[in-house]
Amino acid sequence: MSLVSALFLVFVAAVLLLYYVVPKSFRIWVVMLASLVFAGFLGFYTLVFVLISAVLCYIGGLLSGAGRSNGARNAATIITVVINIALLCAVKYYNVIGSASERLDLLFGAVDGANSFFKYAVPVGMSFYVLQTTGYILDCRWEKITPEKNFFKVLLFSTYFPQLMSGPMNTYASLSAEFEKTKEVKFSISRITDGAVRVAWGFFKKLVIADRAAMVVNMIYADHVNFTGWYVPLGVFFFAIQLYCDFSGCMEVVIGVSHMLGIELPENFNCPFFSKTVKEYWRRWHITLGAWLRDYLMYPVLKSAPLIKIGDWSKAKFGKKNGKKVPTYIALLILWFAVGYWHGGLWNYVIGSGILHFVYIVLGMVFEPLFKKIRPKIGADKLYFRIFQSLRTFVLMLTGFVFFRSATVKDAIDMYAAIFRRGGVALNWANFSSSGMDLKNLIVLIAAVLVVVLVDAYKYVPSEDEKAKSAIAFLRSKGIVVLWAAFMFITVATLIFGMYGMGYNAGSFIYATI
Repeated sequence: MSLVSALFLVFVAAVLLLYYVVPKSFRIWVVMLASLVFAGFLGFYTLVFVLISAVLCYIGGLLSGAGRSNGARNAATIITVVINIALLCAVKYYNVIGSASERLDLLFGAVDGANSFFKYAVPVGMSFYVLQTTGYILDCRWEKITPEKNFFKVLLFSTYFPQLMSGPMNTYASLSAEFEKTKEVKFSISRITDGAVRVAWGFFKKLVIADRAAMVVNMIYADHVNFTGWYVPLGVFFFAIQLYCDFSGCMEVVIGVSHMLGIELPENFNCPFFSKTVKEYWRRWHITLGAWLRDYLMYPVLKSAPLIKIGDWSKAKFGKKNGKKVPTYIALLILWFAVGYWHGGLWNYVIGSGILHFVYIVLGMVFEPLFKKIRPKIGADKLYFRIFQSLRTFVLMLTGFVFFRSATVKDAIDMYAAIFRRGGVALNWANFSSSGMDLKNLIVLIAAVLVVVLVDAYKYVPSEDEKAKSAIAFLRSKGIVVLWAAFMFITVATLIFGMYGMGYNAGSFIYATI
């Protein structure tokens, strides 16, 4: 069941109706039933894997919690976390395992990859809920939370339907607190309206912008042998638009539906393309993934005995100031390798979503003392320089997107080479529009992107009350009529200009396939 389908809207409407009709104490059971039904709609294997993950999460939490010897707790934590991650790697990255997976396929009757078990068993959104359940087990071991004895609460945490496919990732402490609040939530027109506007905005981003930009992206990436020169940066630029509106649009739908249920989820995007540095970009893009990897990977690695020893050695070798940076660089390398590998087991993901960003961030750290001396002399506080910083950071992100969108590292290198290759398809309107991006579609895309830029710019510009800096808060301040008018405008615009209808299937959310 796609989040941008009529079926999903009907499903949500039915859930909301039942949710607000039953006694408040039964609401949580409505959400749980809806979550299991939703997982079932995503496929049999998805339902099986979320149930397995929930059971591992529950058992791992109980065995890792306080009250047992440290040795037993450590063993339980390691075993359950390894099983959880191994399931993710074995199923999600079967194509990376190569001949080993082919031999496993033979056990399930596959011949030359046909009807491969590992090909069809990959559950939707597995990368998200595996990390979330792993975080729960680690929180129990580190005694941040008390292990939950009620299996159904852990099951709901693992399967909560709006965030199942694409996040945002959450901790048990925060999400379980939101579930408890459902007993007190009152039906409110303003709550439903706020959520509906966000859902409509997500549909707009996905169907009007992302799927429209995909036409150009798909054409250029499918034939970069012929679409050379300026076509390549054009394709990467359109992919940046597609990816941002696709993923942030998905988050709008997820957060909007949850808000209507009285369940508040963390924001996953905060105007990332306005970022002035790569480090700032990652504080604004896929925020919950960054927070998860920081708390559950980078900090533990930094506190580990081997890195402490390396830190002591490097301080003695290079001095205290420079020596303390060595373990930080090592931890960052591990972190960014994990970020890349999480996006996909192939090297194009490891490089494009991981190693490149590690290099950019470390270079920024190395040259920061020099930048501090230069900034006062070049007017770094001026608007023109802040614009330059944002454009520079955006271009650096595009270099990674080349790898992210390519099928292999070789394809990504070929894309870079194609920029300088002559003799390809001439850059003119006839060839460009062969993707399906005719003048009407281009005008719609430009207008829609400008709307998104304005909304993000309003949110990005500092104000005295940062919490109120959102388009919905602004519209709400003008009255319920204005908010409903905005909802109707976005809905009508999506119905008129959205990429859908007979013979057209809305593309899957990109991050839902990760």
